[in-house]
Amino acid sequence: MIRVESLSYRAGRFSLEDISFTVDKGETLVVLGPTGAGKTVLLELIAGIRTPRGGTVRFDDVDLTYEPPERRKVGLVYQDYLLFPHLTVADNIAYGLRVSGMRSHEARIKVQEIALKFGIEHLLERRTRNLSGGEQQRTAIARTLVTEPKILLLDEPFSAVDPNTKDQLMREMSDMLESFDMPVVYVTHDQVEAAEMADMIAVMNKGRIVQVDTPEGVFAAPKSEFVANFVGIRNVLRGQARRVGDHTVVSLGVTEVCSSAGIEGNVNVTIRPEDIIVSKERLVSSARNSLSGKVVSVSEKGPLVFVTADCGTQLTAAITRESFRELRVTVGDTIYMTFKASSVNLF
Repeated sequence: MIRVESLSYRAGRFSLEDISFTVDKGETLVVLGPTGAGKTVLLELIAGIRTPRGGTVRFDDVDLTYEPPERRKVGLVYQDYLLFPHLTVADNIAYGLRVSGMRSHEARIKVQEIALKFGIEHLLERRTRNLSGGEQQRTAIARTLVTEPKILLLDEPFSAVDPNTKDQLMREMSDMLESFDMPVVYVTHDQVEAAEMADMIAVMNKGRIVQVDTPEGVFAAPKSEFVANFVGIRNVLRGQARRVGDHTVVSLGVTEVCSSAGIEGNVNVTIRPEDIIVSKERLVSSARNSLSGKVVSVSEKGPLVFVTADCGTQLTAAITRESFRELRVTVGDTIYMTFKASSVNLF
């Protein structure tokens, strides 16, 4: 287990403040945030490459905050992999073993074993400069894991991988990490990666962790306006909440919506566009919220179409292109936006 408590760091105008989290054995914590949030610096503090100003880093309850990197048994893989281009894949993987003094015969056996596990045994005699991005990634992680670290740190591991093979590699990576059964801290700015790879997500912004939660909690129930905007929730509103029976009614000016969250008073409201059903007739359903409004804009983004309507307050729904074609919605049309009370997040 790794436990980071109240970790702080300063370099010039940049600082990390009060970073705390725990990652258990076999768990992957994804640190998600924009460029410049301090994600890589955090990994280097855990690895011992940088020295914190305050706080502690513990592995299995042993305080290693000020121990040098070589005494931490930490594996760190940077986004550019830092492979030696003049060496073969086999020599790259064996590098850490030979530095530690392992005999050549023993190192060869371990290299063969890890290469087989990563599916790169047929590449062992190639120079790394001739590898694809995915092959370089496997080589870099194999080189790290062959030394049997206690914790694995991954810095944007898919940044050099082409989009066509990324999904497959994420599935392979997830299976591999599970088989090694160690704590993993995984840095990315990509929300799809975070949702796919994480057991828990720590959202980071400007040197602070602003929310630690399950993937579902981060993407469906953000706890701040920054997180809501960062994960793409286009409906971020403010309102006044009051309890009415078994649910909460939120006033959004001239419009009211129902929420299953038990919060009262001044609140922030988020509703994911994907949770809103668009129709031209009022739907008969168990959903507590069904608002009518006029379409004010339509925009296409990849496989989705975002439809924004003025329902007393502006709401945006995300629907598939096929659904959009079937609805034949244009600006100025009256539509209904239907969504469940459980889709109305309050904080």
